[in-house]
Amino acid sequence: MAKCAIYCRVSTDEQAEKGNVQSQVEYAKKYLELHGPENNIDDFELYIDEGISGTIPLADRPAGSKLIADANSNSFTILYMYRLDRLARSVKHVLDTYELLESKGIALKSMTEAFDTSSPTGKFFMTLLASIAALERDTIRERTQMGKDRNARAGKWVSGLTPFGYRAGDDGKLKIYGQEAETVKMIFDLYNQDLTMVEIARYLNARGVDTPATSKGTKSKTGGKWHPASISKILSAEVYTGKYQYLQGSKGNRKNIEMDVPVIIDIEVFSDIQKKVKDNADLYRGRKGRLYLLRGIIFCGHCGLAMSGSTANNNKHIYYRCPGTADLGQGKKCTSRSIKAVDLENAVWNDILELVNHPDKFQKYFDEENEKNEERAIPISSELLGVEESIAVKQKARGKILSMVARGIVSDQEAEGELKDLAIELRALNSRKEYLFEQKGKEINIEEEFVNSRIAFDIIKERANSLDIDDKFNIIQGLVSRVDVFTIMKNGNKGGNRATIKYAIGHCVELPVPSNIEFNTKIYNIESTWLFQAFSKKGGTRIKWS
Repeated sequence: MAKCAIYCRVSTDEQAEKGNVQSQVEYAKKYLELHGPENNIDDFELYIDEGISGTIPLADRPAGSKLIADANSNSFTILYMYRLDRLARSVKHVLDTYELLESKGIALKSMTEAFDTSSPTGKFFMTLLASIAALERDTIRERTQMGKDRNARAGKWVSGLTPFGYRAGDDGKLKIYGQEAETVKMIFDLYNQDLTMVEIARYLNARGVDTPATSKGTKSKTGGKWHPASISKILSAEVYTGKYQYLQGSKGNRKNIEMDVPVIIDIEVFSDIQKKVKDNADLYRGRKGRLYLLRGIIFCGHCGLAMSGSTANNNKHIYYRCPGTADLGQGKKCTSRSIKAVDLENAVWNDILELVNHPDKFQKYFDEENEKNEERAIPISSELLGVEESIAVKQKARGKILSMVARGIVSDQEAEGELKDLAIELRALNSRKEYLFEQKGKEINIEEEFVNSRIAFDIIKERANSLDIDDKFNIIQGLVSRVDVFTIMKNGNKGGNRATIKYAIGHCVELPVPSNIEFNTKIYNIESTWLFQAFSKKGGTRIKWS
C-alpha cells in the first residue's frame, strides 16, 4: 500500500471563508474511499493553499512549496487535485509540475477529469485542459478590462481610489468633495505665494488639515502628516483642470479615454503653476544649471533638514547649506555651517573609486552579511516548522468535528462555536505562515550578489575617466543612501565640518553608456567619515571606514 497527496486551492480569501476549499477536501476524502483501494492507497497528505492565485507558480505558494519538497523526497506516489485548474491556470506551470512529478515516478490525476498522463493521449488531454484554464483566466481578465473601459467611456471613475478633492457619486462619476477641494485650492494658492512645498506641508500640518489618507480613511504609515511629495503630487495632477486621461485596453494596444470631471483649478492657473514648479526645480539644481551631485540625499546632521545647493559671490562659491539657517521671519532654526559642494562631492567620488578599484577590501562586509543571513534563516525555518505543525493539528481537529457532525454525533449548532474558533486560529496561523515564507524568500545569495557587484564595479572602473557629470550623478545617487553633515565646534566657534557618508551597495545605478547597470545586491551598508577643516584649500580627509 502507498501514500498519495491531495492538493486543494482557492483563489481568494472570500472563497476560503465560504468553505470552498473544504468542499474540495471533503470530495477528495470520499473519492479516496471509493478509489483508494484499487490504486493501493491507504494514506494521504493534504496540501491546502487558501487565497492563492493559480497564476502563481506552485513553488511560490506556501502549501505548494511543501508539496514539491515532499515530491523530491518521494513522500507520495500519486498527486490528486479536484480539477486541473486547481493546480495552475498556466499551461507552462502545469507542464513544469508534471515534468517534475514524472521524473520522480509520481502520477498526476484529476478527480473530476478523465485523463491518464501515462499515455501520449492522456498527456495531450491534460495540456488541453491546462490551455482551457489559461483561456478562461485570460477571458475573465479581458471581460473585466472591457467593463472598466466601458464605464470609463461613460464618464465613470474606474481607477481605484478617487483623487483628493473628489468622491464618486451614485452614478459612478466624480463629484467635487467640499473640504478636500478647498484644501487643493489652498495648496495651489500657497505655492503661488512663493511658499515651498516643504513650507506648505508644515503649514497644513500646523493647521491640522486632513491629508488624503486621513480624509479618505485609507491606511498609511505616513498618512497622518503632509509631506512635500504629497504636495508635489497634488500640484501636478491635471485632473483638477477638468480632464482625466484613462488608459484603456491591454498593454499591447492601449488608448487614452478622456473623461470630463468637475473643475477645481482653472487651466490657466494650473499651467502657470507647472511652469513655476519647473523653474523652481531648475533653481534647486543651482544657477546656470549647476548639477548638485548629492541632491536629495544630503541632510543637516543637527536638525535633520535636507540640505540644498547654494551659490555666493557671483557663483564663485558653491555650497550645500541647511535651509534652517535662513531667517524666514521666525528666526533661524539651525546654526549649522555650510560646506563646500566641490570638496564634499570629490570626497564621495573618491570613496566610490576606492570601492571600484579595491573591491577585495570589502569582501569582509559581504562575508559578515552572509554569516548574519545564515543565522537569520535558522529561527525562521524553526518557527515555520512549528507553525505548519500547529496548522496540521487545527485542520485535523476541524476534520474530526466535521466528521462528528456528518455522523450525527454532534449537532450543527454544537459544532458551530468550535469551528468558528478553529477558523480564527487557522487564519492567524496561515497569516503568520505567509509572513515567514515571505521572509524566507528574502534570504539573499550573498556570494552571487558579490559577483554581480564586482561586475558592475568593473564597468564603472573602465569608464571612470570618460564619465560626464550626469553619469557621476547617476552613480552617486545609486550607491549613496545618505550624507549627514555636522558642524565641528572648537572653543565655541565653528571650526569645520564632518561628513558621514552611507553607501548602500545594491541600489540601481544607470549609465547611458555602454548600457544600464543594475546591482542585484540590497543589504550592504558601508560608512565613510570625512573631516573638512575650516577655510582649508586641501578638500577633505577621510578619517575612518566602518
